[in-house]
Amino acid sequence: MIMSEIRQSDDNAITYERYMSLALYHERYGYYRLDKEKVGRNGDFYTSTTVHDIFARVMANVISKDLSNMLMEPIIVDVGSGDGRFIQSFLKEVKNIDPLLYNKLTYYVIESSPYHQKLIRERVNSANIRIFSSLTILQEEMPRLNGLLFSNELLDAFPVRVLEKYDGELLEVCVGLDDEDKLIEVYKPCTDLGIGTWMKQYGYPISHNQRFEVPLKMTEWLHRTCEWLSSGKIYTIDYGYTDEEWKEPARRRGSLRGYHNHQLITDSLLNPGQMDLTTHIPIDTVRKVGEQYGINWLSCEPQGTFLLKHGLWNYLKKSNPDDPFSLEQKQNRAVRWLSESNQFHVMVQEKNTH
Repeated sequence: MIMSEIRQSDDNAITYERYMSLALYHERYGYYRLDKEKVGRNGDFYTSTTVHDIFARVMANVISKDLSNMLMEPIIVDVGSGDGRFIQSFLKEVKNIDPLLYNKLTYYVIESSPYHQKLIRERVNSANIRIFSSLTILQEEMPRLNGLLFSNELLDAFPVRVLEKYDGELLEVCVGLDDEDKLIEVYKPCTDLGIGTWMKQYGYPISHNQRFEVPLKMTEWLHRTCEWLSSGKIYTIDYGYTDEEWKEPARRRGSLRGYHNHQLITDSLLNPGQMDLTTHIPIDTVRKVGEQYGINWLSCEPQGTFLLKHGLWNYLKKSNPDDPFSLEQKQNRAVRWLSESNQFHVMVQEKNTH
């Protein structure tokens, strides 16, 4: 499928953005369309939601206070919700701590994967839940959002364009085929006006031999959601770097990589359709797009720091040190892991909620 498209292309190469779109989202062969576990022990990577339900419970306490104390509707839009574990634990905690809010709450889920939609329905038996396959379909029903928008490890999965500066020339790194029909990287002069516009508005001058991902699709999605929000808050949890951090020597080869069987794969052209592909997001772009729509940037802090600030230590339990496999010990290990989960950032934005 990918090879066929490369052969039919005018330049015998396709952009990384197109390659990732096919490898991840193709209706039949895309990784996210596979009917298999992708997260957790039997998947390819872990997320905070698969380690323990503590993450969802802390977030339920944070978001419940937001919805109760601020002038917004009891509406949550959860984008890229995954397998439903977070939603299940989140709603259970909300019901425990604020039954009145729980009864009023509508929890909209945007999840394009039919397999994940099925898992969500199996795990969450609640009248609060409404599932949509795309943002477009939800926006047709709800033209403006007055509520809370939540995403956890969503933005890193958007396809990206890949650039590299060499001998003063800006090149686009594309995907082609060698004489043995093996996927290879192909360098082309960067002539795309869209990339040039993005670099002027959100990027920075990259240094010699530096590789950098340009997230045009992610930026387009941010514009759509920020314009949609009339009032409320946005919680974005993901890994990424600020503009200054992107300039560090360790970032010189970009951040695009794969995950397969819990192994980090540096060659993103291996196993297309069989592994996750991900990049670190440009945090300052998230902030700048929001500010264009009057959305205030409240905070951006490491996930562990954020969770500790909001009561993570309260979930430690007394345990028997002689029984390392007890539920209490398991929960305490999860609490300690989450307290150190600082590879992720929690970004909080707000518009017209007071």
